Amino acid sequence: MPILGALVRLLGARTRWIIGISLLVGALTLLGLIGWAATIEDTAATALNPVQRAFRQAGEPISNLLTDLDDFGRLNSENRALRSRIEQLEADNARLREQQIQVRARQALLEVQAETDAVTLTAYVTTRDLTGLRTIIGIDRGSNDGLRVGLPVLASGGTLIGQIIEVRPHTAFVRLITDPDSAVRVLHQPSRSEVVATGDTLGNLEARIPWTSDVELGHLFVTSGLDGQLPQGIPVGRVSAAEGTVQDAFRHVVLKPIAPLDQLEQVLVQLTIPPPDLTILDPETSESDGG
Repeated sequence: MPILGALVRLLGARTRWIIGISLLVGALTLLGLIGWAATIEDTAATALNPVQRAFRQAGEPISNLLTDLDDFGRLNSENRALRSRIEQLEADNARLREQQIQVRARQALLEVQAETDAVTLTAYVTTRDLTGLRTIIGIDRGSNDGLRVGLPVLASGGTLIGQIIEVRPHTAFVRLITDPDSAVRVLHQPSRSEVVATGDTLGNLEARIPWTSDVELGHLFVTSGLDGQLPQGIPVGRVSAAEGTVQDAFRHVVLKPIAPLDQLEQVLVQLTIPPPDLTILDPETSESDGG
């Protein structure tokens, strides 16, 4: 044995490693021949099972995490696709609703055109003063379409919204009836009293009417047509307030416009003005003619 040990020490490390592996292989081969290899494998497997189970259990959270990350990425991608699709559908629905609104507005204007003998022209609102200092809008029709200063402009329901104050070849500007510089000759429909209604700074019209006219809330005022510029009988506004006492010769009346002036998108310009009915101020004559 001392001689074998000395011999082993004389050999190099690499040689000793090769000899060790060779001896191990030979021993395993011999054990396999005599039937002990299976017993050793079973014993090793039994001994290593707890180790394998521990490594497997330790690796499960990492495996689950990787699986969850993969699922999260897939779900996130699907959610983005769904959100994009929902956004597209909402945009399509908004466009369809807008088209329906535009069609209904145009249909209302066409109905007004069909009910009047005057020549009219539809126009879209292109600009609006949002400062509140002036109530003026721009439309996409101009002198090339036959427009001129003073023509009346109507809403989709056939009510008065204003008059043209400036015309260019392809555009025109309309002063609304609520503008402080606006003045419209109107009739108190029940009493036939004619007054001038002017715009105020609150989006209404104001007028002074004789106390004898017996004005009440909700009464309608229409254009008199006696100024030669506006047609006769166009609805303008209803009484929302009336101030004054019996001792006053006139009552201060506030009119709320019938047309939704802050929501105008399409309007109707009346190109021809029929002559006024001069008996409009005489209720007795009108009743006798009707009878």
